[in-house]
Amino acid sequence: MSNYNKPRSRHRRDRRPPKPPVDFPRCPLCQKAVRDLTSAVTHKESGQPAHFDCILRALRSDNSVQHNEKICYLGKGSFGIIQFREHSGAPRFFIRKRIQYEETDPAPEWRQKPAINLTAC
Repeated sequence: MSNYNKPRSRHRRDRRPPKPPVDFPRCPLCQKAVRDLTSAVTHKESGQPAHFDCILRALRSDNSVQHNEKICYLGKGSFGIIQFREHSGAPRFFIRKRIQYEETDPAPEWRQKPAINLTAC
């Protein structure tokens, strides 16, 4: 008897219901879907989730950064312009300017929803 005539519903993967389509929010800066809400930052003007890299790019264009400086995420919604200095052989840094970008209190609505982890699927 041939296996070609047997129904395929005997396989486990064929009995699974189809996954519902996930509607990801759009980044207000690049208009692409924000798939990872755990690393998203709230856009100041719209209040919608935006890509971390898009926010960083916008901050770089708004603030002048010299050759020995970088813009870094400091935590709790704030970024900073970090200046590196050579001090007795060991490189040291200090925060030249702190930029409070995201309001953390109260948490935005999109952060309160449970995040869907699609990488595990």
